[in-house]
Amino acid sequence: MHKPIMATVAAMGIICGCEQHVFTVEQFNETESISLSIKGARIIEYKAETHQMGFNLAECEFRVHDDDMANYFIIRCNEMPSTTGQKVTADIEYTTPDDVKSRNGLEFEVTDIEDSSGKIWLWNQKYQIGAVVKALQ
Repeated sequence: MHKPIMATVAAMGIICGCEQHVFTVEQFNETESISLSIKGARIIEYKAETHQMGFNLAECEFRVHDDDMANYFIIRCNEMPSTTGQKVTADIEYTTPDDVKSRNGLEFEVTDIEDSSGKIWLWNQKYQIGAVVKALQ
């Protein structure tokens, strides 16, 4: 009698243990800081004391890097994100503790724009990539 119950409990533990964390657009939209997150993990976050930002309007390029330029992310869009709901295609390059990674031709949706600060929220559903960037004036 107890063997089927134990087998069921063990199977449920295996299934639950294999579940991957899902990072939703709603969770991403709560992000306040200029940053890059992938599947809920913060890859890099801008801090004024230790980081710099760059913006190139002509190239639709947003950059954030630490003062040593060892950790960074760069997003190059095919057009300037300017309207909530807009879809842009972008290339992204970023550092991890042991590598430089890049993905080209990703579709991002503009999920929010804060006109007063210049912040733009970019979301890629397929890979659960969220970037908050800033258009510097």
